[in-house]
Amino acid sequence: MDFGLTPEHAALQDVARQFVDRHCPPRQAKEWDEANAYPEELFKAMAEMGWFGLPFPQRAGGDDGGPMELAIIAEQLGRASLDIAMCYIGTLIPSLTVYKWGTDAQREAIKTKMIPGNSRYVVSLSEPDVGSDAAALRCSAVDMGDHFVINGQKMWCTGAGLPNTEIMMYVRTSKSERKHDGISLVLLDADTPGVELRQAPTLARHILGTYEIYLTDVVVPKENLVGEQDHAWPVMLSNLELERVLMSGGYVGVAQSTLDEALEYSKERTAFGRPIGNFQALAHAMADMQTEIDSARLLAYRAAWLLSQGKSCTREAAMAKLKGSETYVAAARLGMQICAGHGFSTESVMSFRWRESIVAPISGGTSQIQRNGIARSMGLRGY
Repeated sequence: MDFGLTPEHAALQDVARQFVDRHCPPRQAKEWDEANAYPEELFKAMAEMGWFGLPFPQRAGGDDGGPMELAIIAEQLGRASLDIAMCYIGTLIPSLTVYKWGTDAQREAIKTKMIPGNSRYVVSLSEPDVGSDAAALRCSAVDMGDHFVINGQKMWCTGAGLPNTEIMMYVRTSKSERKHDGISLVLLDADTPGVELRQAPTLARHILGTYEIYLTDVVVPKENLVGEQDHAWPVMLSNLELERVLMSGGYVGVAQSTLDEALEYSKERTAFGRPIGNFQALAHAMADMQTEIDSARLLAYRAAWLLSQGKSCTREAAMAKLKGSETYVAAARLGMQICAGHGFSTESVMSFRWRESIVAPISGGTSQIQRNGIARSMGLRGY
């Protein structure tokens, strides 16, 4: 059993760390967030590194990379912010889904457009009354022979309003006694007539933006169908483990960066004649937090390793997602306490961490959903 990174993984980690320092350090991420700015140059830089093509086979213009490499990149991007990590993860996961289940033409678009950084994909699943219960979706797509006509509303779609974006949208194409049946996946251009986007006002995550999508008699050609009509439930689940693994990597990266910022401040700020970090109350709290972050990192890497070995990690990925997201919240809360008035100032990076951390146990599957899955793996119903 080896807990260390291979020389190749260590080199990738170092390159990714340098990338963040050069292109998107935390304060730059904060500025983008506050300006609701879309950093096109960041996506281009990721593409130039070959990161969007990393997990795809060489015949598709990729590098045959695996979950460990992706998790390492996600962790380092998380040092900038969770939203920066999602700039990568949020495009990669739907792209892998399209590649696995899509047509030759759809795969070719990934090779010629997405991997070079000229287009991106986002996932649209949630609706006003649909979130954790994903199979309850009601957004209707009526089969008209050579096309679908879509009506309904989608919610909480991250990045839907970015330029050159295709929305990977789950819709209901037929009614069935089993709510998991009758669901299909279609690719939708955000500029299609009848599509209206509204950016939701949120505490953070402003780099990608969170959108409501209103659909009125939207015509989508049948060739935009991904996978088999009425049977998209397996499609929806197919990259769930990898998504949780990569998000967990992002959580670990941003939690570590948050603690590092608090630690640095604690060494510089003095009270009663000495640095505040030398007071046991804060020193022990930071020691405990580093232990929690290391635990979250080990859970994330374990799940990534299992996937890289071709093994299922449903339980392990849920544990990693649960631990990573809640650790980020805890790290930001501790950072605010250590930085005190400085952290409370909106000029500080710590205030940005606190705003951004709040959504971590909600988005991508709530902590309660992760606990349900873990409980089921233990032979318990959990709900």
